[in-house]
Amino acid sequence: MIVLGCDVGAMAAKIVLLENGNLIGHKIAAAEGKIAEVVDTSIDRLLAATGIGMKDIHECGGTGRGEKYISFAHTGEGLMNCLARGGLWAVPEARTIVDMGGLAGTVLSINEKGKVLEYRSNDRCAAGTGFFLELAAQALELTVDELGPLSRQAKGRVQISSQCAVFRESEIVTHVNEGKDVADIVAGINHALGLAAATMVRRLGAKPEIVVTGGVAKNEGVVKALEANVGMEIKAAGTDPQLIGAIGAALGAASSSQRRETG
Repeated sequence: MIVLGCDVGAMAAKIVLLENGNLIGHKIAAAEGKIAEVVDTSIDRLLAATGIGMKDIHECGGTGRGEKYISFAHTGEGLMNCLARGGLWAVPEARTIVDMGGLAGTVLSINEKGKVLEYRSNDRCAAGTGFFLELAAQALELTVDELGPLSRQAKGRVQISSQCAVFRESEIVTHVNEGKDVADIVAGINHALGLAAATMVRRLGAKPEIVVTGGVAKNEGVVKALEANVGMEIKAAGTDPQLIGAIGAALGAASSSQRRETG
């Protein structure tokens, strides 16, 4: 069975193709302009790259803030359920999912079947999200992809104390104007995000194994800071962590199809 999963987030649209539970293709595109067109174009490009046609796809699943912009028939589901299912697909021993997305951070406690038992979420401020990393990178005249590797070169770490994305950006500019080393500033940024996520994890009372998902999970400095502040090992997702929600949506659509066929 070939299934398609779409996770349309605040900053990116993530599209995956699964065949019998195995990832066979994916596409990530910035959520800019008309979101419906971004999704349709991304799917067209993914299908062209894999040689699969829409007629070959048995089911489609969708999730995320922009799920309503998916223009074709699909099974819609909440993002937390998709993250739980996708996290368990990536790491079967996962019991805690830490999602660090474009505009929100969420920590989920799940059981061995991928059911969400409890969660903590912070969507009131973008200070611990991908949006803040974009602001930080612009302030430092870097790309977001450079923020993880650059923190390895740090000899120290500046203090990023504010809990507000706008004030944090102002702090970064102040550090730059004071002549602080850019790598040290980046280390401070990554530490601040990792610490914020760790606070939510501790409040939830997280259990191993812990898996980090979302675009921010690609930043090795943030993940290491989270790991250090939680005091537990973080398990690698084994695939692009930004795809986990879309994978969960695809798996959910496949399960729905199987229930209909056997029911």
